[in-house]
Order: sequence, then structure tokens, then C-alpha cells
Amino acid sequence: MEEQKAPSGEAPKPAPKGKGLWIGIAVVVIVVAVLLAAVFAGVFNPPAVSEDKILRIGTVLTLTGTSGLEVFGPKNQRGALLAIEEINAAGGVLDRPIAVVNEDDTGVDSVARDRAQKLVTTNKVDAILGAVGSGKCAAALEVTKPNQVVQISASCTSPVFSDLTYTGGWFFRTAPSDALQGVVAANYAYTNRSLRTMAVIGNNNPYGRGLANVFAVKFAALGGTITHVGTFAEGAVSYSSDLQTLLTPLPEAVYMAEYPTDGLKIMRDWAANSAWSSVQWIFSEGVLEQAGFIDKLVQQGIDPAPFQGSAPGAYLGIVGSLYDGFEARYKARYSNEDPGLFTANAYDAIYLLAAAAEKAGTATAAGIAAFIRAVATPPGSTFTGGQWAQIKAAIAAGGDINYEGASGAVNLDALGDPLSGYAIWGIDALDKITTLELFDEATVVRLISGS
Repeated sequence: MEEQKAPSGEAPKPAPKGKGLWIGIAVVVIVVAVLLAAVFAGVFNPPAVSEDKILRIGTVLTLTGTSGLEVFGPKNQRGALLAIEEINAAGGVLDRPIAVVNEDDTGVDSVARDRAQKLVTTNKVDAILGAVGSGKCAAALEVTKPNQVVQISASCTSPVFSDLTYTGGWFFRTAPSDALQGVVAANYAYTNRSLRTMAVIGNNNPYGRGLANVFAVKFAALGGTITHVGTFAEGAVSYSSDLQTLLTPLPEAVYMAEYPTDGLKIMRDWAANSAWSSVQWIFSEGVLEQAGFIDKLVQQGIDPAPFQGSAPGAYLGIVGSLYDGFEARYKARYSNEDPGLFTANAYDAIYLLAAAAEKAGTATAAGIAAFIRAVATPPGSTFTGGQWAQIKAAIAAGGDINYEGASGAVNLDALGDPLSGYAIWGIDALDKITTLELFDEATVVRLISGS
């Protein structure tokens, strides 16, 4: 094409001053903007991490309410969170931090079920730590079992959970079954205390019913007489009429499986009737709480000195160096607070979940369920809490591990239960809980077998 020329006598017009410069700047700005968009897209929308690489744990614990379990739940939660902090600081599970969502069941069974449902369907957790009480654990199991989500409890001790048909193999615990406690307590009452007639009561939930029945059966098998076995409704205003039934005819003693709130009401109503003053009392670990039960008995004008109780031994002398290390770390983290009952079990439960997922190579409920017993029991190199980096290294090297807990060996059997030593507790001259008798694991096994 022939070039167009300017009309004769006219010089070509220059481009507007600065136009080329501004065009160049605009191009650079556009390029930079595109590059920055790509960079920030990578920062704020990183490549998706496979869900089976992130361990998601939910907790359903009694943090508030009036059931009496709220004296245990907050400390149990802090024990679990301490474990999560330690694990995340040492590299996390499968090289990623554990994600945790905490829920409060307020001491109500239906709320425990609803909170578990939320954790499973909304938060997509792989495992739930909970609950504090066996009735709440049973309610949560209604969700975890059909959805095939692992449930592990630090304190639900009812014998009902020692049943794979009931749990589907999705329930584990770091606290021992009350099938053990009931046997130990009955043996102590019959052999050590020489009691021959006893009544038994429990709160009307899986914990109270289960423990009361085990005690009654074992005490009778030893040759004792059970005058009455009863369950008391939870949350009643008064238990005077229930006690009238329970204590007719009058037994030498009562074994009581209760929680602090209702336990205090029962003891108040018992103390108000002088006709019952000769009755002796042996409690379960459900009221093993200084501030929440013993101190309140004293405030009600009830002398706790004659009372005794049974409990897992980890809190009454059978603890050893592994508990000492946990206790020191817990107190350093939480302003020198005493860990209390079952807090070490919650701590150990988190380590077992994490180790199982690491061993499985996948942070899924199925992987955890398949490997949790393998990391909890011999054979294998022994590790404990606070040693997550070493646990990860051992698993990465293809080795077997045997986690030994702050709460005990936590060697889970085929039903998901650990063994435990037990102890008998009493009250000293200063109205403080003290240890009276110890029964190690070998002794407990012998008592169960009847040998």
C-alpha cells in the first residue's frame, strides 16, 4: 500500500506530549497487577490439602451446667489441649497441625448427642474426645457409631461400653471399665472392712447402673447380703423418700456411685435423719473431688471423716514418673493448677489418636481405628507424652511404638479398654482426700478372676 503523505506545505503533527510514556506505564501497571493477583491467589487460596492429611478432633465435655460433671470437664479439656499444643509444636500429625473444635454438653445427654452431631456433620471431625459421663458418652455414640467416627473417652467408665456389638468397634477409652472398680470395691468392703450387709445405689444412667450392679453381684458372690439395689433419678430436689426405700431394712453400709451435685443432696438428706446415722458409706470415684464434694460436705455441716471410696489408682498413688512429668507440664501451662481426676487420661487420649493417625499414614477415622491398639500396646519402643518428635521419627523409620501414658499403661484390649490399678481413698484430719489402700494391676486381675 502506498504511504499517505501529508498535504503540501504541512509538517507531520507530533504525538501529544507524554502519551507514549503513559502508555508504557499503563502496560507495566497491568503486568504487575496480574503478577500480584497470581501471587496473592497462591497465598490466600493455597493448593487444597487432602482432607485425609489433616487430623480433625472434636471434644464434647461438660464445661458448664449443674450435673456435677462440670467440676471435671474444664480440667479434662485443658489436658487435651496441652497434648495438642505439644504435638503441633513438634511438627503436627502427618506434618500438619491438629485442628480442634471444642463443644460443651452442659451436663445434658441430649446436648451431648447434638454437639457430637454438629462435630461430625459440620466440622467433619475424624475423632471425638468425650464425654465426661457415661450417659453423655452413650448419647454421643448414637452419632459416632453410625457415622463411623472414632470416639475416645477419658472418663466414661460404664461396663456397657465393653461390648463390640454395642460400640461397633468405634469406641475406645483411656479410663478403665467399672467392671474393675466394682470388683475391687466389693472385695474391699467384704474382706478389708468385714461388712456383711450392704445396700447399693447409683445414678440412673449407664455409669450408675453399671457400677452398682457389678458391685452388688461381686459382693453377693463373696458371701455378703445385698439388702437393696437402687437407682436414683438425676436432678431430684430431694432423695429422702428414695433413701427410705434404700435403707429399709437398715444395712451396715451403702456403696454409692454418683456425681457431686446429686451426691451432696443424698448425703444432706441422709444426715437429716438420725435413724440412719449408723449407716456407713463407701463412694465411687464419681465424687472424688475435693472442692466440688468433700469441701461442700463440710460446708453442709457433715463430717466426712468416716467416708471412704474407690477410684482408679492413677490419682491416689499409682502414678510414677510418667504422671509426674505430665503434672509438671500441666502446672507450668495452667498457673500451677492441680490436674484433677481423669485429666491425664484426656491428655493420653489425644496422643493415642495422633499416633494412630501418624502410623496409619492417613488422618481418617478408619485409619485411627485400625492402628490405635497397635500404638498403645507392646511390642514396640516405649514413648510417652511430650515426646512427639521421637514418636514421629520412630514411625517414619518403620518401627513399632508402645505409648505409655501419664494415666497408666493404656494397653487397650480388643474391646478398647485399658487395665488399671485401683485405690481406696478416705479423709484425713484436715478434711482432705488421702490414700488408704492400693491395688496394683496384677492384684486387680487376680480379684477379677477370683483366684
